[in-house]
Amino acid sequence: MNIVGQFVETVFGTAKELCRGLNPATLTGGIDVIVVRQPDGSFQCSPFHVRFGKLGVLRSKEKIVDIEINGESVDLHMKLRDNGEAFFVEENENKESQVPAHLCTSPIPLEVPEEIEETPEGSSITGSGSDTHLREENYFVLWTNTKEEKTKQPKATLDDIDSDEVAGLGQKLRLTSNQIEQLNLREGANKVVFSVTTQYQGTCRCEAAIYLWKWDDRVIISDIDGTITKSDALGQILPQFGKDWTHKGIAKLYHKIHQNGYKFLYCSARAIGMAAITKNYLQCVNDEGIVLPQGPVLLAPSSFFSALHREVIEKKPEVFKIACLSDIKDLFNPQRQPFYAAFGNKTNDAYAYKQVGVPDTRLFTVNPKGELIQERSKVNKSSYSLLSELVEHVFPVLSVEGSTSSALDCPEVSYWKELLDLDALL
Repeated sequence: MNIVGQFVETVFGTAKELCRGLNPATLTGGIDVIVVRQPDGSFQCSPFHVRFGKLGVLRSKEKIVDIEINGESVDLHMKLRDNGEAFFVEENENKESQVPAHLCTSPIPLEVPEEIEETPEGSSITGSGSDTHLREENYFVLWTNTKEEKTKQPKATLDDIDSDEVAGLGQKLRLTSNQIEQLNLREGANKVVFSVTTQYQGTCRCEAAIYLWKWDDRVIISDIDGTITKSDALGQILPQFGKDWTHKGIAKLYHKIHQNGYKFLYCSARAIGMAAITKNYLQCVNDEGIVLPQGPVLLAPSSFFSALHREVIEKKPEVFKIACLSDIKDLFNPQRQPFYAAFGNKTNDAYAYKQVGVPDTRLFTVNPKGELIQERSKVNKSSYSLLSELVEHVFPVLSVEGSTSSALDCPEVSYWKELLDLDALL
């Protein structure tokens, strides 16, 4: 009887913590950032999406966010909106014109007195407007936008406002090349910690990673729910109860591909508040000692219920993925396709991957039974384990410059490779 009681208590305790983590009022999370070094030595980066929930920072408006990278503080700070979303402050050099009212903000003070820090009526964002308005028109990258799905692109963002038309202090989510250079990032993953200190709630921290890649890297895209896990819904729930719900052989396959020189990018329509839960799950995937390769985890920078509505009710997770992956693609050399292959579990995933240039010969979808299907030939079915045996052919070893060193890339062989039915081997 005691054993049954302990089990029930454990189940309800885990469920309580999971539901608590999904509460939009308590959401705290950060999406990983990708920095790409260009051929000329400059840098381009994806947006910094960071959000502090009310449980950690009750009155978030105008709070200052300190940043640490690889355990060291950097001279870089962010500010919070009243909904807990963080942004950088950008000073416009042209002082003759004005920043649009909804983009204006106050400067970041060097020191914030405690008595001012806790004042709810302190300095504020001038004409900030509604949260939805900020999300739709002011983000450098509109990774998620429910209204934009049905209408058209916004008329202006900070990226395309001419410098002659704005002045003062504005909000942004990206860093300049010079700012990135001062961070002294190392190749691969860099741990970044965002922290907000308040007088009564102490310090609230949020962790993410900054990945430094090169302009000629080849990237493998992987969905999470239903692709790494056996199904969408249960894949989010069962791992929280200690149940292994991972497709057999996927860790070994990804590990072999990574050893051949490819980078991995994990993209999911989950909300930003599930960042910690998602990363913990990916780190715990273990197939006889083989784990998944490290890679940035890109999630929707929206609330849990917005992401859930888009994926479950509207059934349009591809809207977020296309916007997100298109932005990542733009960080690389425009003359080169960075996405070499992609793995998903739905036709929506296949559609999104095609839109960002993934060839259908290297586009794979998996069903709940673990059957792997190549998009070009949907008749032949394989598995992650069988594809592992063909890694050297489908994912040839990359040279130092990032191109494949396999004989299959010779001009003469490439011609015949297009004619061969490689699907039959899978």
